Amino acid sequence: MTDFTSPLQVVLQEAGYQTWVVSVSGIETVCFEDDAVMGFACIFGDAATLLAHWREVETMWLRKHAPSLHKAGEKTWNLYSVFLCTSSADPIQMRELRAIEEDLERTRKIASCALNNRTALIAAVLPLLPLQSQPILDSDDFDLTQRLRKRIATIAPAAAGAALDLGVSPNEVVRLLGAEP
Repeated sequence: MTDFTSPLQVVLQEAGYQTWVVSVSGIETVCFEDDAVMGFACIFGDAATLLAHWREVETMWLRKHAPSLHKAGEKTWNLYSVFLCTSSADPIQMRELRAIEEDLERTRKIASCALNNRTALIAAVLPLLPLQSQPILDSDDFDLTQRLRKRIATIAPAAAGAALDLGVSPNEVVRLLGAEP
């Protein structure tokens, strides 16, 4: 089994969380916290072990950190338990993992298997990460004026040449669009 504890800490730290490692029932867990969210994540060797022990680990972690949780105030509404494993899960185990995530008692939960690289790890903890969007623009899209011209030509071909021409009056553009000013 590959150790994903350190990569998990790095991913969470890159997302702005403070992280630290503690042992709960002999299982190493990565605790994390930022201004709005807090929780823990643990990585099991296989899906069967995860399914057999997730509730026990959650209970033990909550008991161990109860005093801190009482001081956390409203942040406890965003308390996460993350249960991960490196091996794949069969279809029945996948249904059971989804059931864990749907169990909103005590904490919000994330459960995922088949962590075999950083991309899979990031996908598993995506609900904890800031929104990430990296639009893919064609080279033609970098020129926003050209992009706007293409869009105008699609919507109103008769006005395409005049719409962005500062020498053409707004009344003329409206006339080209077929409407009266």
